[in-house]
Amino acid sequence: MTISSGHWHAVVSSRELRNRPVGKTRFGERLVFWRDASGQPVCFEDRCAHRGAALSLGTVRDGQIACPFHGLCYDPTGRCVKVPVEGDRKIPESLKVAAYPVAEGDGMVWLWRGPVADAEMLPLLPALPRLELVEGLAYGETTWIWNGHYSRCIEGVIDYSHLPFVHPGSIGRLIRDPACSVSVEPIADGFRAWRNTDPAERQFIELIYPNVWLNRVGPGYVLAAIFAPVDDTHTEAYLRWYYPPALRWLRPLVDVLGRLGQWVVFKDDLPILASQRPANVDDADTDKLLPSDAALLEYRKMRRRLRDEVSSAGPAADARATGP
Repeated sequence: MTISSGHWHAVVSSRELRNRPVGKTRFGERLVFWRDASGQPVCFEDRCAHRGAALSLGTVRDGQIACPFHGLCYDPTGRCVKVPVEGDRKIPESLKVAAYPVAEGDGMVWLWRGPVADAEMLPLLPALPRLELVEGLAYGETTWIWNGHYSRCIEGVIDYSHLPFVHPGSIGRLIRDPACSVSVEPIADGFRAWRNTDPAERQFIELIYPNVWLNRVGPGYVLAAIFAPVDDTHTEAYLRWYYPPALRWLRPLVDVLGRLGQWVVFKDDLPILASQRPANVDDADTDKLLPSDAALLEYRKMRRRLRDEVSSAGPAADARATGP
């Protein structure tokens, strides 16, 4: 799968990682996520080194993940530390699984994809609260598999001009004039965009590269979408609604309304998303973007620039080489 390498990608909700391993397909690969004895997230290739069984079907105990097939246990570095059927015989050094660098922040587990010679030299983890939009807010969350490459999903949520055509019954119903002018300005690790209207009515969106989108809908209320790449034609969208902590006692109602609101809006996008060709915007050289596509132009320019920076850095150790 073609991805934007050399970056942290938000890939799994922290709420999904509890006492059992969680299997996910990310970047076209089967991965397993789990927590070690200290509660820190760990990510492996979802394949036991012994005979290829999925570790995500196993269990986590004593800070190790155990294969469901023959009980082999792996520590957080990916090294096999126990083979029950072999008794006291020495464990072969080759018995290990590929481990990926991960970190946790803002209620998401972030996975590093790209060249890295030393895990301690990885760039700082992106953080949603630094935008001062969601810090201290409560949030609800739902997840949804979208039939489209994550780059097309992102372009869908930063595209103002499609609103009156795709969403005439919801967020586009109040747009009387489809003529659209969009402004863009850079922010840390991304950009901010807004439709040019009366400043008093201005509502901006923000993209934190590579896969986090924020929409401030009012004081204390923020919508977020985190697009986790599954493969070339599928994306797992984590959709969130942030709200003031004072409303926590209404959480069941807020969450029902949040899920309903997300469905009402995004259900209209899905058929369009699935129809777009080519799937990946990096291959969409024949797209003829217009001035009203200012946010999309900025996104594609950012993808090209950062991809070129990674390429020019030269070869380095594979990101999976974090174990022994």
